[in-house]
Amino acid sequence: MARNALRKTSLESMEAEIESLLKTLEELKGDASEETQKTMKALRGNAQNALKHSRNLLTDAYEEVKTRTKETGIATRDYAQEHPWTTAGVAVGALGLLAAFLLCRRN
Repeated sequence: MARNALRKTSLESMEAEIESLLKTLEELKGDASEETQKTMKALRGNAQNALKHSRNLLTDAYEEVKTRTKETGIATRDYAQEHPWTTAGVAVGALGLLAAFLLCRRN
């Protein structure tokens, strides 16, 4: 799960950098000669392709996280139905830890 978050953060960072590059290219476009403008168009096309690719990766990562979350929820529900007393014990323990944490923060 942490790997997916890191991957998503990395992809978002890459997407922001590509968008920044596109803005810079637009600014330089006005000052460039015709030959340079052709090069700029090629660079812009490459940047747009990279942006599309990163968006596809983000979509794939989202779908993977969604699928794994759903599978985890189903597995948790099944375990809770098969072992109700164990589940209740874990829930009570978690509530006890939360209460102890809150009481310690007060003092």
